[in-house]
Amino acid sequence: MIRRLTALLLALLLISSLGVVAGVPGSDRDTASVPSDDAEVTHSTASVAATPTSPGTSDETPLIRESIVLEQRPDEPGVIGATVTYEVPDAVTELTVRPDAHATVTDSNGFEPAAGGTYKWSTGDGTPSLTLEVEANRTNEGRHIHQQADRHAATHANEHTQTDADEHAHDHEDGRTFVETGEWGIVAVPQFELGWIQRAPVGTDRTVTVDGPGVAGTDIVYFGESTTYTETVRGETITLVVPDAADLEESPTDVLDSLATASNELRVGARSANVLVVAAPTGTVEWGANGIQYGDSDAWVRDDARLDVPGNVWLHEYVHTRQAFASSDIDPAVAWLIEGQAEYYAATLTYEQGHIDHREFRRFLEEGGESPYADGVLADPGTWQDPLTDYVKGPLVYGAVDRQLRLESDGEYTLEDVFRTLNRADKPVIERDWLEALERTGGSPVREYTMTYTHTDSTPESWDRHAHERAFGQPTPAFEYSLAAGEPLAFEGLLERSTRTEPRPVLVGETMTVPIAVDNHGDREGTYRATLQVDGTLVADADGTLDAGGSTVEHLTWTPEAPGRYALSLGDEPVTIDVIEPADLTVTALEVSPESVEPGDPVTVRATVENDASRVGQTTLEFRTSGGVADEQQVTLAPGDTTTVETTITFEREAHHEIAVGDHRVTVAVERSLTSQASGTTDSIPGYTAGAAVIALLSLVLVGRRAW
Repeated sequence: MIRRLTALLLALLLISSLGVVAGVPGSDRDTASVPSDDAEVTHSTASVAATPTSPGTSDETPLIRESIVLEQRPDEPGVIGATVTYEVPDAVTELTVRPDAHATVTDSNGFEPAAGGTYKWSTGDGTPSLTLEVEANRTNEGRHIHQQADRHAATHANEHTQTDADEHAHDHEDGRTFVETGEWGIVAVPQFELGWIQRAPVGTDRTVTVDGPGVAGTDIVYFGESTTYTETVRGETITLVVPDAADLEESPTDVLDSLATASNELRVGARSANVLVVAAPTGTVEWGANGIQYGDSDAWVRDDARLDVPGNVWLHEYVHTRQAFASSDIDPAVAWLIEGQAEYYAATLTYEQGHIDHREFRRFLEEGGESPYADGVLADPGTWQDPLTDYVKGPLVYGAVDRQLRLESDGEYTLEDVFRTLNRADKPVIERDWLEALERTGGSPVREYTMTYTHTDSTPESWDRHAHERAFGQPTPAFEYSLAAGEPLAFEGLLERSTRTEPRPVLVGETMTVPIAVDNHGDREGTYRATLQVDGTLVADADGTLDAGGSTVEHLTWTPEAPGRYALSLGDEPVTIDVIEPADLTVTALEVSPESVEPGDPVTVRATVENDASRVGQTTLEFRTSGGVADEQQVTLAPGDTTTVETTITFEREAHHEIAVGDHRVTVAVERSLTSQASGTTDSIPGYTAGAAVIALLSLVLVGRRAW
C-alpha cells in the first residue's frame, strides 16, 4: 500500500512538473517575426498614392491595391459611377475606407457600414469593393490653395487691361471647376481615406481607369472622345488631351512643345513620371478659372488659352506640378510663393520661348506696383485688399528677388536653386526655410532685400531690357541631378557586394550605394549639392564645384533599418523602394552524436539548414533544451544553398534529454553505463508534449499494481 501511494505521488509530481503547452516555439524568422494580435499596428492615409510600378518594388512586399473604375452616365449629367476594389494582403487584418464627401455608396461587397461614414472589412473575401455615385459638377472645389481663378483672361488679342482681368476674375467666381455634361466631362477622381491594422509592413498602390472612351490621370479624368499628344522630357511624360468637343486656340503641337520646353528648362527637381493636361471645352460651360492644377500632376486649361500672353495659363499650371513644397500646411507667411512663383515662371518661360517681348514681360510685372495689389504685405495675407495680390504683386517681388540674387552672387545662383531647396523639404515649408535658403545662396543682403518687400507694403521697381540682360543674361550654372546612367547601384551587406543597373528591393541591414550624376548644363562654374532623400528626409548629400558643361558622379549610401515601402529621391528622380526582411531559412534535418553518453560527456548536435527562397536568407538558430536555449548561431545563406551548423551540449543529470532546433527534435540518453536501466525519466523540453507524462503515470500505476 505504501509503495502504491508513493508511485501515485511521484506520477502526480511528474505531471505537474511537465506542464502542457501546445508546442515548442520555433526559431525560424517566420514564427519569430509574425506579431501576435497585441502587436498589430494601425495605419491610415488620406488617400492612396497612384504610384506606377517601380523598379525598386517587389511582389514580396504586401500591397493594399486600390483599383478605381469610373464610368460616365449619359442619362444622368453631373453624376458618374465609380467602383473601387481592394486587394487586401494576408498581412492586413482589418481595413476601413471612408469615401470623400462627393461620393455616395450604393452597394458594397465584403464591407460593412461603420461609424462616421466609413466601411469596414475584416474577414472573408480578400477583394472587397464599393459601388458609388459621385457628384461630378463642382464649383470652387480644390485641394490646394492655388486652385483659384487666374488673373488674366485668355483673349484673342496679345494685350489686355487690368480692368479686363478683374472683370474676368469676378465672372469666374460661380463657375465650374469640374463638370460632367452627359456628352463629355472633366472630373476629379474620388478620394478614399484608408485605415488598416497590419501584422507586417505593407505598401499601397492605386490604379485609375475609365470604362468607355476617356483618359485617366492620377487625379483628373476626362470622359469622351479625344486626341492625345505625348512627349517625354528627362523622364517626365507629358500628355495633352484635346477633346473632340474642344476648339483649341493654339496648335496642340505648339502647346505640347511649350510644355516640354518648360520641363527641360525648369531645373528645380520634383518632376513627375506623368503629367496630364486636358484642354477644357469652353463652348457650353462657364468655368470658374482659366485653369486648375489638381493633385500632384494633373491639370486642365481652357481651350481658348494662348501661348503669346505673359499670363500663360498652360505654363502656369505646369509650374504648379513642379511645386513639391506646395501644400495646405505651408506657412501663411510664404503661401504667396505658390501663385507668385507660378505666375513669374510662366511669364519668364514665355518670354524666353520668344512668345512675348520684354515690353510685355515688364508691363506684366509692373501691375504688381499698382493699387490695390501694391498696398498688400505678401507675408501677411490679412492685409491684402484684393484676393489676387499673390498673383499680381507676387511675381513682381519674386522676380525682383531673383534679379537681386543673380547680381549679388555674380550669376552663380538663381531662385531656381532656392526653389529646388524648398522642394527637398522634409516637412511643411515655413518662412525660415525660404529665408535661410536665400541667405545660403545670396548672403544677408538678399535676405534683407526680400524681407523689405515681403514684410512691408514697399514695392520694387520693374527693370528695363538692358538691366534684365545684365542680371539674367550673365553666365550661370544650371545643375541637373539624376541616377547615373551606365553606372550600377551597389548593394553590400549580408553575404557579399553585388551591383545592378536598376534599383531592386533592399534587405534590412543591407547598404545601398546610389550613383548620382551631376551635370552642369549652364555656361559657368558653380557649386552643386547632390542629395539622397528617403520619405522626404535627407539621409546623405555631397557638395562640390563643376565647370560649365562638366559632370561628375557622387556615391550616396543608405542602410534601411526596418521593412516597408519607401519613397526615395535619387537626385531629382523619385523611386519607390521596397525594404524586406532576409528570407527565412528552413531546418531540414537534426541529428545528435553519440545518442547515449555518460553524464558530463559532450554531445554534438548538427542541424541542416536550407534556403529555398530567391533572395539571401538569414536566421538565428536556437539549440533548445529543457533548461532553455543552450546555444544560438546566426546563419546566412545565398539562394538555394544548404549548410550544416553544429554545436556541443553537455548534460549532468541522468535522463533522456530532448534537443530542439526549429521544428526538429532529437533525444539523447544520459546514463552512467550502457547497462543502466531504461526506466530513467525523460527530460523533455517544457511544453513540447504531454504524452511522456501519461506514459510515466501508466508505468507507475502498473508498478504500484504489481507491488500491491
